[in-house]
Amino acid sequence: MSLPRDREEDFRINILNLIQDQIRVVLEGYRTLLDMLENFLNGEKPKTLEELYEKILKNDERAKEMNRIIEREISNVGALLTSRENFIRLTSEIDRIADITEGAAFRLLNLSRMKTKLGKDVRRNFMELGNAVLSTLLSVREALLATTLNSSSLMEKIKETEANEKRADEIYRALDLDILKSNLQIGQLLLCREVAEMIEDISDHAERVADILRALAVAIA
Repeated sequence: MSLPRDREEDFRINILNLIQDQIRVVLEGYRTLLDMLENFLNGEKPKTLEELYEKILKNDERAKEMNRIIEREISNVGALLTSRENFIRLTSEIDRIADITEGAAFRLLNLSRMKTKLGKDVRRNFMELGNAVLSTLLSVREALLATTLNSSSLMEKIKETEANEKRADEIYRALDLDILKSNLQIGQLLLCREVAEMIEDISDHAERVADILRALAVAIA
């Protein structure tokens, strides 16, 4: 049994609209992480980073609540919705970005409390990585918006997301080498590497979101 085409389309658009709201909230959280990173690299006191971290925690709570709402909506429609599994994967991947954002912010805060000082090259590459990942997130958000508009730009935005993710990966590799060559204490070095890896991982998850959107576009065509 399947839903009439128009009813299924209504359900699909409603769920995609909720997911668009979800990624908007997640993007807000990442922008706050980027502010936190910039403040850390500029040597701001831990108090400033603590305030930004509190914002990220509240944002993460909002993202979790939105994920629960979306999962409930998908559950209500049940197996009658085409590509139900892809919708579940889509919201889960976006929720994972919020989780990683909070984890990276927690480590940044502790680096600040440890009075960590980074070299010029590391600072530059850290910000370049952060901005490259932001570009990846913005591209995938535009791809998500294109799904409900049935826009021909969907595949273009998916390719753009992939290109931005590749650039973020290249910057991450250079940054990781710079961190390894630095004179940081072992605890600071390990935390720096974790933060860099987690920020880059956000870009990987954004690319996975794009892959799911491609699969959805094929399924509902």
